[in-house]
Amino acid sequence: MLVNSFNHFRAISILFIIAGHSFGVNGMEFDSVFNTTIQNLISGGTTLFVFISGFLFHHVFYKRYEYKTFMLNKGKNVLLPYIILGFLPILLLVIKKSDGFEGYFLPDGVGLLNEYLVPAFKYYISGRFLTAYWYIPFVIMMFALSPLHVKYIELQFKYQLLVIVIFSIAAVLIHRPIYNINVIQSLIYFTPVYLIGITASIHKELIYRYLTGKEGYILFAVIMLAGYQASLGVGGNYHKGAFIYGGVDLMLIQKILLCFFFIVWLNRFESYNNRAVHAVASTSFAAFFIHPFFLWFIVRLDLSFIATNSWFLYFVFVGTLSILCIFIAKVTKRIVPKYSRNIIGY
Repeated sequence: MLVNSFNHFRAISILFIIAGHSFGVNGMEFDSVFNTTIQNLISGGTTLFVFISGFLFHHVFYKRYEYKTFMLNKGKNVLLPYIILGFLPILLLVIKKSDGFEGYFLPDGVGLLNEYLVPAFKYYISGRFLTAYWYIPFVIMMFALSPLHVKYIELQFKYQLLVIVIFSIAAVLIHRPIYNINVIQSLIYFTPVYLIGITASIHKELIYRYLTGKEGYILFAVIMLAGYQASLGVGGNYHKGAFIYGGVDLMLIQKILLCFFFIVWLNRFESYNNRAVHAVASTSFAAFFIHPFFLWFIVRLDLSFIATNSWFLYFVFVGTLSILCIFIAKVTKRIVPKYSRNIIGY
């Protein structure tokens, strides 16, 4: 049975992700430490998603884990919607021979293979065709490594901590890949988050026992890290080549702390049930798939009136976009209940 507070956490995480992807279309300007601090608090919501995924791997799948069944399930509910929803954007990009990145994925040469099939394949394995879709190739690779995660679960706690420390050091130095398209770099970067999520599930009662009442201190540390990053002139996620030194990734540390804040704070509402929160949580993965299409259309249609550089209108936009995503997910579920999960992940 899913911990109810994690339904709340899933709802919050998808709102963070949608909000983080909405800065550009809303014309938000981060020309002050205050504005950049808010940007840093909102950005990086994918880390919350990865933490939750790790937590659920242990809490839901571990006890009945069987590799073939697990991967078939992820193939049907994660990879298949990605392939279906990615078909039209990739088709348009391949036909136009332009992706906004100077044709990086379009190889020289002519013919069906070089002009169409190879570029389409590269789009699919990188996710570089819509905002946020890079996450799917990465997370499928993470799922494919699940036998190692089972081995990790069975380690003694001291060895689990050692593994987390080693991967965390690598992650804060390697940063996210440029344009998020290097799947191996993303895997290295997010692995400690996934493992921390697993460990949090294993020891959740200890976490609740020792951190309940200390949420305020954790949140204070999160805000201080976001502010310090802003004072350094750094806004949003850190991106660079894997082997170029770029300092310590403060965003990763901040978001891991934010994960602990949420699991402890939300545990207070374990018995709380709200239909709106449940609707956001249950459709969170569908919203992840759907919201980039709205952002894509806004950019292509040049709806400049949305770019207001107003925090109030920005949050109105994020709320409206989230509601639209939930509505589309619910309607799709109603129209094709048997296949909607394979189409949109819900």
